Amino acid sequence: MPQLADPLLIYTPANEIFNIASCSTNDMGFAIAQAQIPPGGGPMPHVHYFINEWFWMPEGGIQLFHSTRQYPDREHLPTVNDAGRADLYSIPSQPKQLIYSPNHYVHGFVNPTDQTLPITFVWLRNEVAPTFAYQDGGMREYFEAVGPRITDLNNLPELTNAQKAAFASEAPKYGINQSHYFMEYINSISNQLPAEIASLTNDQDLDKIVKVINAFNRGDQSVKCS
Repeated sequence: MPQLADPLLIYTPANEIFNIASCSTNDMGFAIAQAQIPPGGGPMPHVHYFINEWFWMPEGGIQLFHSTRQYPDREHLPTVNDAGRADLYSIPSQPKQLIYSPNHYVHGFVNPTDQTLPITFVWLRNEVAPTFAYQDGGMREYFEAVGPRITDLNNLPELTNAQKAAFASEAPKYGINQSHYFMEYINSISNQLPAEIASLTNDQDLDKIVKVINAFNRGDQSVKCS
């Protein structure tokens, strides 16, 4: 993580505890979040349009769901009455597993265990993303808009019904089509993981992100993180 004097802690409407930051250089921008996911926590299936995403599972245990079909048109939702629902495949994550999810795929996850589990997210701005305040593809701005800030990790803020509703209703402003309930975008779920999902990778961009964070932590003034 970028070493910030005042880290931003957010409690998302998907019951995720985020330590989130944004970084940018002349040619790239991204957000990164170290998160704790309580039992049952995690977002309903959704589709990103402005970012590509990585999931790092230090301890495993998180159950990820991912489609093989892509939904490249933001105006056509993966619903039964629009672009058609997606067939999802279950990925029970293993310790130290890295999963890459490019834009346009339906995906989501849940913590099915009785333990709070860690996960790190990286969201890399893509070429179609509009300009956001932190040049990160909009993910930090999205979570700031819909989730309360945490001031005491031992006393989490209550999530209001309005915040829970905003998690879906505000999402399109930030390049996300977010389902309102678990099966809204889902046609079926299979445990037989296709090779095409397992082969999704983008190590080149991830290596650049790691270098940018390390440069910031060394005091490189060409990198902005906040």
